[in-house]
Amino acid sequence: METLLHFWPLYILLAVAAGAIAWARGEESKEWNNGHCATCLNEWEYFTSDSQGGRGYKCKCPYRNIWITYKVDKVVRTQI
Repeated sequence: METLLHFWPLYILLAVAAGAIAWARGEESKEWNNGHCATCLNEWEYFTSDSQGGRGYKCKCPYRNIWITYKVDKVVRTQI
């Protein structure tokens, strides 16, 4: 039991990492807005994927695009 208490910095680090992942997923979900741009309410249009698996979406608004890394878009894309 005493040896487990020596790892308390590791437990704090794991809790902070889990919180950061949950926050990032929530931010992406908010920005995704069920597939619609929050500015003009048009649907996001898929335009590319990056080498790490992130998906890029653009809108008709000038210079408005987002990158999604978590599965908030619920779309399976295949590379041709």
